[in-house]
Amino acid sequence: MREPTLAERIAETLAQRIIVGQLQPGERLRQEVFAYEFSTSHVPIREAFLRLEIRKLVVSEPRRGVRVAPLEDQDAREIMKMRAALEVMAIRGLTGKPGPRQLAKINEALVAGDNADDLVAWEAANRAFHTSLAELSRMPRLVATVADLNVAFSRQVFSQQKNDQWKPRSNHDHRRIYEALCAADVETTAYLLENHILAGERYPERRIPLVKG
Repeated sequence: MREPTLAERIAETLAQRIIVGQLQPGERLRQEVFAYEFSTSHVPIREAFLRLEIRKLVVSEPRRGVRVAPLEDQDAREIMKMRAALEVMAIRGLTGKPGPRQLAKINEALVAGDNADDLVAWEAANRAFHTSLAELSRMPRLVATVADLNVAFSRQVFSQQKNDQWKPRSNHDHRRIYEALCAADVETTAYLLENHILAGERYPERRIPLVKG
């Protein structure tokens, strides 16, 4: 596996800041500020901004520069529906039981989520779990899209709950999904995964499904 470029590393750093709310919706991102922070020229910063724009984490406006993308209530519903469709598609394409390495990677994310001691760690484990499930499809474009959708979902999570308000929890939904997958029960896995993702859509008073997801 190749090493990420400087622009990719910067993009991931800024993406994480956007996810957790260190960079707020609407906040302007200045090339010179990050060029100084990362001790580099403006070129990799511009490339990092472009990568973030493709992922819809920032928006670029004429004469206004680059700003952190806004958070909208309708975005949450769209994200959940798209995640459900694509992640279930990935599972339904399975034929037989995933290999031991694939299952080990999914289980590692599951255990990391159960052992998380703050919201940041839980959110990272949650993303890893769902992305690992998508990787079973062996469709790189689908995996990339699912990963970006889970980043967008994570922004919604952090906008609704602060790290110091979070309490450790065990995600029973993830455990059930993993067990069905280990049993090579594709239909049950797909059913559980879809219901897990769409919990917030079906019970809108909960808004974003913080415990689910």
